[in-house]
Amino acid sequence: MFKLGNVKKSCYNKFMLSNKNILIGITGGIAAYKICELIRMYKKANANVRVVLTPNALNFVTKLTLQTLSNNEVYVENFTIDEYKPEHIALTESDIFVIAPASANTISKLANGICDNLLLSTACAFNKPVLVVPAMNTNMWNNNFVQENLSKLTKCGYHILEPDNGFLACGTNGVGRMREVEDIFEKTLEILSGKLKGKKILITAGGTKEKIDPVRYISNSSSGKMGLALADVAFSMGADVTLISTFKVEKPYKNVLTETALEMEKVVKENIEEQDCVIMTAAVADYRVKEVSEQKIKKEKCDNLTLELIKNPDILKEISSLKTKAIIVGFCAESENLLENAKIKIQNKGCDYLVANDISRKDIGFNSEENEVYILDKNLNIEHIEKNTKLNIAKQILERVFE
Repeated sequence: MFKLGNVKKSCYNKFMLSNKNILIGITGGIAAYKICELIRMYKKANANVRVVLTPNALNFVTKLTLQTLSNNEVYVENFTIDEYKPEHIALTESDIFVIAPASANTISKLANGICDNLLLSTACAFNKPVLVVPAMNTNMWNNNFVQENLSKLTKCGYHILEPDNGFLACGTNGVGRMREVEDIFEKTLEILSGKLKGKKILITAGGTKEKIDPVRYISNSSSGKMGLALADVAFSMGADVTLISTFKVEKPYKNVLTETALEMEKVVKENIEEQDCVIMTAAVADYRVKEVSEQKIKKEKCDNLTLELIKNPDILKEISSLKTKAIIVGFCAESENLLENAKIKIQNKGCDYLVANDISRKDIGFNSEENEVYILDKNLNIEHIEKNTKLNIAKQILERVFE
């Protein structure tokens, strides 16, 4: 009944690389022009991008183009940054160094510790992941010295994204064509998304809708933004995410659409056994209509309408009692006595963590891009996360749960 949404291999969203600093190194090769599109992709994914070039790279792409796309200064020569740190040290303060296209010359110098330009000096001092994306003539690619140098880089922990077989700028067909920018983007994401790699996380989001008749329903003010933020951030950290929501989203992770509390309960229970963590952010209606009218209720026929409501299942409490391997994280929204009510709720529900937020405030919570929460654990230890964007709060929640 409930089908998973389509998962697009190369789909990306604007939060995948939030707070990530990406350094791009461009060497002298015709494929350098393609890096302009890669920069745009990184920027759309909310990354901060800086670019360093070899002098020969300027024969294929201009500094002005790269500065405009990256919204940052572009570096070619040493000793031009107006800081106390030399360029090759200042530029290492990034999360990943992507060298694309990487020429045979640069690859060979990297493998032998030669630092005769800014890009090479930066790589030598870089102690975080380095992704090398070669592009060169087929004979150069097959050269024994080049292959030996690539092996040396691999043994030293460098990531190599090997070239494709195709038509080359020199007019020949063969291996040496730089991989497509979508492949480079996905490889970057894969490298940076290691914290939750291999973890399966199920997240519920949105307010459930309990039918009265074919056109009317009982619901609440939940926008689902907190749950969506958690799903986006969990995916960006490498998790295998399943979002069970009351709204449709186009994301690169699985999305199961539900409407009522009973539907959401069914899907959660069907999928919980394989999960490492379940995060219940959805605002599940406490009650549903006992008898749903099959036809639209006509207001002309009744001046007063009385609905008999019956309790919905307490999904959080039920899945907590199943004692699966999954870490169970609940959410509670309170308008008064926030911490007192949260302490009672986590003991009553039996979940591992409870995230409490104050819905009486107009500047956070429902329909807002920001929130401020308290995280409680089973021992009633409390951690306060001050007001911030829901994306940043989602990141702190996930880090706290999986620390």
